[in-house]
Amino acid sequence: MRFNYLKGCLVLVLILIGTTISLSQCPILPTPTIYQENKGAILLGEEISVNSNDLPDNIRTMLSRRLTEEFGIRMVVTPKSQKLSFHKLENVPQDFYSINVDENIRISYSSEASCFYAINSLFQMMSREEQGVNLIKCFVSDHPKYQWRGLHLDVSRHFFTVDEVKRYIDLMSYYKFNTFHWHLTDDQGWRIEIKKYPKLTSVGAYRDSTVIGHYNRSPREYEVKKYGGFYTQEEIKDIVLYAKKRYVTIVPEIEMPGHSRAALAAYPELSCTGETQNVPGLWGIFDDIYCSKEESIRFLQDVLDEVLFLFPSEYIHIGGDEAPKTKWKECEKCQKVIAQNGLKDEHELQSYFIHRMDEYLTAKGRKLIGWDEILEGGLSPNAAVMSWRGFEGGIEAAKQGHYVVMSPGSHCYFDHYQSTLSTEPVAIGGYTPLNKVYAFDPTPEDFSPAEASYVLGGQANLWTEYIPDFSHLEYMTYPRAIALSQTLWCTKKPSYEFFKEVLINHHLPFLKTKEVNYSEALFYPVMQIFEAENGLKIHFKGEGEYRYDLYVTTTDPAKALKGGMVVEKKDTLYFERLKGSDIHEYTFKLSNDLLTQPIIYHWTNHSMIGIKPLQKTTPSPQYPGNEISLSDGVFGAEPWKGYEWVGYRQSEPLIYIYDLGKSSVVEKVQISALEDEGSWIHLPQNFLVEVSKNNKKWKPVKSTSSVFSKSSGKGGFTSGILMNVKKVRYVKIVVQPKERIEGGKPGANNIPWTFLDEIRIIHRL
Repeated sequence: MRFNYLKGCLVLVLILIGTTISLSQCPILPTPTIYQENKGAILLGEEISVNSNDLPDNIRTMLSRRLTEEFGIRMVVTPKSQKLSFHKLENVPQDFYSINVDENIRISYSSEASCFYAINSLFQMMSREEQGVNLIKCFVSDHPKYQWRGLHLDVSRHFFTVDEVKRYIDLMSYYKFNTFHWHLTDDQGWRIEIKKYPKLTSVGAYRDSTVIGHYNRSPREYEVKKYGGFYTQEEIKDIVLYAKKRYVTIVPEIEMPGHSRAALAAYPELSCTGETQNVPGLWGIFDDIYCSKEESIRFLQDVLDEVLFLFPSEYIHIGGDEAPKTKWKECEKCQKVIAQNGLKDEHELQSYFIHRMDEYLTAKGRKLIGWDEILEGGLSPNAAVMSWRGFEGGIEAAKQGHYVVMSPGSHCYFDHYQSTLSTEPVAIGGYTPLNKVYAFDPTPEDFSPAEASYVLGGQANLWTEYIPDFSHLEYMTYPRAIALSQTLWCTKKPSYEFFKEVLINHHLPFLKTKEVNYSEALFYPVMQIFEAENGLKIHFKGEGEYRYDLYVTTTDPAKALKGGMVVEKKDTLYFERLKGSDIHEYTFKLSNDLLTQPIIYHWTNHSMIGIKPLQKTTPSPQYPGNEISLSDGVFGAEPWKGYEWVGYRQSEPLIYIYDLGKSSVVEKVQISALEDEGSWIHLPQNFLVEVSKNNKKWKPVKSTSSVFSKSSGKGGFTSGILMNVKKVRYVKIVVQPKERIEGGKPGANNIPWTFLDEIRIIHRL
């Protein structure tokens, strides 16, 4: 065996004090504008009387069913002496409602939707006691901040049944989301029946294989098995009606001109080459897209005709993202369209393509919305923009007077990891924990009131490359969706700590009763690393009381347990920096009563632990790390999650200068880098080392080229320079990024990202 595994003799108890829970805490999420608790409570028996005059039929049916199913209360409709009464209001804010609980319950509302929201809030206030169902006396007044409160679901990469889609809608409606963005077509599958073009489903709805594991796994493996499915038009009508009864509007998405390989597999004549290809079982971006010729546009307008018949939504999403122009540049028909319409380039050709769809939808009384790439080449006059590549596209569109839905990947991509643990199920990458979702604000701070009026709201996106089943989908969605509901609903959002208490005490138990497979990442202790003299401190912070065992995985466990490790507090350890080429590897195994399984962290001590560079190239603000990210003992993992690596996007050299403190013998310099070409992340071309006695005169040591090799047991690739240089105090590391991405690869001709992690300078006195 490479390592000896010895359970450390050290067993520590970490007591982490949480915020005191208030007994008068508002149990409703999203949090209402006003919640005023009064003295006392009322007890509901086995029967409740309800008035019917102002109660919509759909809500009456739903209310009766839920009272029976969730609380065992039978509803009796009566024109007088009601325990629960409903009253329609005029001249109040859109979707306003109020609840007054005294001896009786009075609900006032402005719309059917707000009546539905009021009932959801009422149910969240009800608690089952031994004597019956308890309801604290209070007054609630509420209305939403944003009109677009959305959740998205990609059913193209992985298919979900009608019942699963309905369950998804049920849960989102409970938290007052009102827009379901249904991503129905993509490269890996066409999921909607179009009667005029039957091969879209007979051919385009199925693929023969699916890649196993992450896209960047090398070599790639495939499950060779037919996979797919689609929704008939009758099934879609059923789901649309189901959502309508829960006051959720379904916005369908038909991707164009990119992400169209499934459609082109069915009808290859719609591509630039006419080449017959299968529906791909690999994720990513493909060069083959719809040709811009008139036949393709007429085909898509025929498709939209049937989509409009099925979906009554005001907006229709046409995608518009990640459409490579490679084939268009080589296509005679596309170049002819450019010439005939006086277009400057292929970006303006995409704008022309989208503009044709905008005109078509406008003539049908609908509105077009697309991803922020539709800004490229000029935005179509009536189009709305869904901004996913940060906030910039949304800001630009709003300033041009176009409506915007903010959905930035930084806060709203729920296919990202939600904890730092290596045990998290495989995800596409990125790191979007609960508190980051909660911090999201769709309206930029510097927007004027006029600009802010163009922000319709926000939305979270669930892309399903790495979400193969519904249980996993729920795990990625909840409780992050509840955090998002706060941002999109609350006029004044309460503190994250307040939200967290309500979530833990009221809503996670509710999700459990509904058998929702929610993530426990909220309870995971976070390993925090801080600078310390001659080493580092490791601190664990989280909810509740933790116990942990310390394991050592190294060639000399006894030495590692003793060597420079000090217990400073119950929840903090100090590790002294090692000398020479020694490496000590540790595993922390933590558990508490809130977790269903222990949490594991890995950490490595070495000779550079905690040493900050005297000088360094400033990283990208998107992936800045901190002063010790490159020497904190946590090696970047794969798939990357966006927090363990320090990211750069430049072609100029990256420079780091380190002070070793004393004149030393330098034996080796090693760096780690990440490769994820699908995310435009490429390995550096090379790196070189210079040494100095005084930080003034520098001597080159040795350079390397294309020597990055896959790390053993850790993420990324490593490259090292062996040397034996004496009387050195300062070491300069110069990393040369790749200047451009090669043609034929994702992001071709763009400047790639360079991601670096642990830097080790092995030295001795």
